[in-house]
Amino acid sequence: MKFRFVDLCAGIGGFHQALELHGGQCVFASEIQSDLQSLYEKNFGIPAEGDLWEITTHAVPDHEVLCAGFPCQPFSKAGLQLGWKDKLRGTVFLRIAEIIECRRPRFIILENVANFLNHDDGNTYKKVVETLSSFGYDVLSKKLSPHEFGVPQIRERLFMVAHLRSRGGLDSFNWPEEHHGVLDIGTVLDVAPADAKPITKQLVDCMEVWQEFLDQ
Repeated sequence: MKFRFVDLCAGIGGFHQALELHGGQCVFASEIQSDLQSLYEKNFGIPAEGDLWEITTHAVPDHEVLCAGFPCQPFSKAGLQLGWKDKLRGTVFLRIAEIIECRRPRFIILENVANFLNHDDGNTYKKVVETLSSFGYDVLSKKLSPHEFGVPQIRERLFMVAHLRSRGGLDSFNWPEEHHGVLDIGTVLDVAPADAKPITKQLVDCMEVWQEFLDQ
């Protein structure tokens, strides 16, 4: 079934790729970094607009699904954890909320660092849920990582999904089931890369000693 979606804080377009595979048509995208804007247009054939604060809510077309991986730096353990006090990046969700209130998409998918759930003793996450709930949405969240789905990367992120309460809410929603696949590295390695260099005997010896250690 065809549906329209907007891709906010789009990055390189992870949400775009997933939703397009499920029948979605992207009608609007935004990304503040100019190099990623160029890459997004190259990958998907549509331009990504810039700073959300410089785009009016009415400039965002009607859509059924809104997705946004809004900036994580203010909420990450690796940063200063300024949260909403980071006026440049920490308030982007507030702009997204204005777009949601204006356009009222049926579905919302948000993504941020896993620590978002616990930031400021849970008050940050609570504010997001309360905001969406006040607009008439049911909200669920879960921490997910690529390695839980057969992808060789541990990168836990918090995903928040919301559905208009008047359209059925999330009673029938199910999170994807985990499947821990095994990756054969031979399927992704280049057999004869142009810039290949021979491994030195010293490195081979080191690897053999390390392998012996592992075996024991």
